Amino acid sequence: MPKLLLDKERCLRNMENMARKAASQNLGFRPHCKTHQSAEIGSWLRDFGVDRITVSSFSMAHYFAKAGWKDILVAFPFQPGEIENLIDLSGQCELSILVDSPASLPFLKHIPQRINFYLDIDTGYGRTGIKSENTDLAEQIIVKAGANKHLYFRGFYCHAGHSYKPGSPDDRKRIHQKAIKDLEGLKKHFNTLDPKLLYGDTPNCSTQQAFGELDEITPGNFVFYDLIQFAMGNCGLDDIAVAMECPVAGRYPSDERILVHGGAVHFSKESMLMQGRSIYGQLVQQAESGWLQARKTLYLNNLSQEHGLMEQCGDLVNRVSIGDRLLFLPVHSCLTANLAREYLTLSGERITNIHSS
Repeated sequence: MPKLLLDKERCLRNMENMARKAASQNLGFRPHCKTHQSAEIGSWLRDFGVDRITVSSFSMAHYFAKAGWKDILVAFPFQPGEIENLIDLSGQCELSILVDSPASLPFLKHIPQRINFYLDIDTGYGRTGIKSENTDLAEQIIVKAGANKHLYFRGFYCHAGHSYKPGSPDDRKRIHQKAIKDLEGLKKHFNTLDPKLLYGDTPNCSTQQAFGELDEITPGNFVFYDLIQFAMGNCGLDDIAVAMECPVAGRYPSDERILVHGGAVHFSKESMLMQGRSIYGQLVQQAESGWLQARKTLYLNNLSQEHGLMEQCGDLVNRVSIGDRLLFLPVHSCLTANLAREYLTLSGERITNIHSS
C-alpha cells in the first residue's frame, strides 16, 4: 500500500521559520490546520509559541478542541446547518466564525454564550466574502449583529487565494499589496470598533516582507509545502516535508514506462503543468536523511483510481524491480494529506490525523 511519509525535521523547520517571520513583523500567528489535520502535528506548533489556530470546518474544530486548543477560528462562512455544532463548541473553546451575509445572522440569535465573528472580505479572489469596497454591506452586518448580545465583532478576515493562480512574483506581490490596502481601508472606515485584520495565504506569507497594519497571519500549507509552492518560488524542494511512497506494480522496458500503486485516491487528481504536460507528482531519491532530488527529473504523468504511471523513464525502468518503493512529492500536499489516514515519519513513528480510525 502507498504510505505518506513525513519528514518531521523539515516540518518543524517550516513551522519555526513561519513563526519567526510572524514575530519579526510583530504579527500574531494563527496557523491554519487544514493541511495536516493532525492533533499531534498541531501540538508541535505550541513549541513555537502558537496558542490559537484556524480550521476549515466545525468537525475539524471539534477535533482540535478535543486536543486542547482553546482559541479556534472556523474560516468558512457560517451556514445554519452548523448551529448545533457551533453551540456545542462555544462551551469548549473561544470560538470565532466568519460571516459574509446578513442572512446568516437570524440563525445565531439564540446562541447561549459569546461567539466572535469576523467579516469575510473578498479582495479579488472571488470565492467568498464581502467585496472590500462594499462598506455599506459590512456596516449593515455589523449593526444587525450588534442586536445580539452574544455575537461579538472582532474584525476582518481575508484569504487571498488568487495568489495561487499562475502568474509572476510581481503579480503575487500586487495581490498581496491590494489585500493589505483594502483591509487597512476597512480598518480606517470602522476605526471606532478597533477591528483586527487577519490575513493568510501561504505564497505571500512565505515570500512577502511588508504586512502593513495586519494583526495576524493564518497560513496553512507552509507546514508541508508541495510542488505548487516550489514551482511558484515559495519554497525549495528541500522544504517539502511529505512524500508518497508507492510500490512498483509494473515495469515496461520497451515503452520506458513504470506503473506504481499510487493513484487519485492517494494523491488526488490535482495536477500542474510541467514541460507542457500535466503531472501529479515528482520522483525523488530516497536517502538516509529523507529524500533528495533524483538524478533525472521524472514525474507521475497519469493517474487512475489506484495506479500511477511514469512515462519516458529512460534507464530507471531497468533499475527497478516490481515491489520496489518509489517516492513522489505531491502536487498539492493539502489534498494528498486529506486522503491519507495517517503519516509515517522517517523514524517509523505512526502519526494519526482526523481521518484515522
